Amino acid sequence: MRLRGAGFRRAGIHRLLIFIALTLAFPLSASWAGTAPPQSPAIQILVVKTESEARAAVADLNKGVPFERLVRERSIGPERERGGYLGRVNPASLSPAARAAMEKTPPGRISPIFPTENGFAVIQVLTSWEEQELETRLRREPEAQALLERGTELGQAGDPEAAESLLRRATELNPNLVDAHYNLAIVYRKRGQVDAAIARMDWVVRLRPDDFEAHMRLGAWLFERGQYSESSQAYERAATLRMDSREAWLRLAQSYDAAGKSRAAVGAYRRAIALQDFDDPALVRTLLRVAIQAKDGPTAVAAARKLQAFRAGHESFMALGEALLLNGEVDAAIQEYQKAVALVSSSAAAQAGLGLAYVKAGQAEAAVERLLRAIQLEPGNPAYYRILARVYEGQGRLDLAIVALRDGVRAAVAWPRGLQAEMAEELAALYDRAGMSREAAQERLRAKSLGTP
Repeated sequence: MRLRGAGFRRAGIHRLLIFIALTLAFPLSASWAGTAPPQSPAIQILVVKTESEARAAVADLNKGVPFERLVRERSIGPERERGGYLGRVNPASLSPAARAAMEKTPPGRISPIFPTENGFAVIQVLTSWEEQELETRLRREPEAQALLERGTELGQAGDPEAAESLLRRATELNPNLVDAHYNLAIVYRKRGQVDAAIARMDWVVRLRPDDFEAHMRLGAWLFERGQYSESSQAYERAATLRMDSREAWLRLAQSYDAAGKSRAAVGAYRRAIALQDFDDPALVRTLLRVAIQAKDGPTAVAAARKLQAFRAGHESFMALGEALLLNGEVDAAIQEYQKAVALVSSSAAAQAGLGLAYVKAGQAEAAVERLLRAIQLEPGNPAYYRILARVYEGQGRLDLAIVALRDGVRAAVAWPRGLQAEMAEELAALYDRAGMSREAAQERLRAKSLGTP
């Protein structure tokens, strides 16, 4: 992992930036003298493109969202990285609209919305205490920058312990020094302190919401911790920042997938595939799996057909058959499963798939034949008995349904207890229908015992 460095800002450059910021944000009057009178207020500014955005920002400010945070997240105006802080400004140097807004605003309050050349703005007039705090931070800036540079060098040289000490001190001197937080997060991760790394990188994205690399790293670490929903949120932001990043969309898809959000995962996987310059069979197989989980028939069919182009075989025929069944194309699914069985008649999965397709087509006898063959080939798979029992039940043949499901319950012994309990409950219901209350009670006791850890 590469640490990021940042050169520190010289005092002369800082003053020049304030002048440029004012010039861009407000048309200056001819009387501007470059130095604000002592009584001039210190201000922060937030500039957005539309009046509706400005109103939304004011609503958030009234709810307690910090001004600096909103500036970093939304402002298109000056000194965004410093929370829109412009220091003391001579009101005479401002445009009439800005001057009128500032004159109406007492210290510690937010000005009315006013128009600028670039959009609409609000000003926060600072109290003396707020100004003092910000100026103190500015005075500490050279030291903080020097610590950042030295800490970064030590981190790159393989001394994370010394780097951590210097970088942490840099963030104490300037809590808004983004690269110091970022590099400190990298150091924590290198030292195996993942939770500390996550907390620090989360601070980075709060300070700089458009930092693509920070969102990507945060998403990766959250995924590593098994926090898939939070990981998805980080990758969502990264993908929004760089819509053409295949890596961001792929990681987002994997996070959605791990979080059980199959429908969202389908869209993200499709986007990742569309952005690559080559066909990746493994990724297409993943898309097929997720599409089936999401019950997205059209996507599943498209993915299965693409897989056949990579490699035709009984498994690809089966995959397309399953997708076609999901999409309601029963006759086409039967044809694909028939191809799979013709190629490998010893495949229990192919025989069972064809049997299920016959069930969907209403061909019960053909379905029974295939399901019995699947059970013969793989007697330890309870799913085949379960499907067969339902076919018999649909035919009104309760005796055969009970026999099939009873055999399936026995076969399920090596499978998860939850599955065994479900099948025992189903068997109890069949016994009830057949008037066999004693056997039904026994199966319900079995299901209850299996449901207890």
